[in-house]
Amino acid sequence: PFDVWQAALVALTINIVGFFGGFVLSAIKRDRGVKDWGTLIEGHGGMLDRVDSISFSAPIFFHILRYWWA
Repeated sequence: PFDVWQAALVALTINIVGFFGGFVLSAIKRDRGVKDWGTLIEGHGGMLDRVDSISFSAPIFFHILRYWWA
């Protein structure tokens, strides 16, 4: 569905959005005074700490696909 340049642009966009998603959720966590989001995965800060980037990048990826395939 994507040519090489579109795939590179989508990959770069998702990477940047995921990076900032981690920052935003870390700022929320710091504001709330919470060290880890849970104890499900010991030593890694919990499940939400593992998927914080995905929580921002997945909706962006969905809308990029919807825009190009609509």
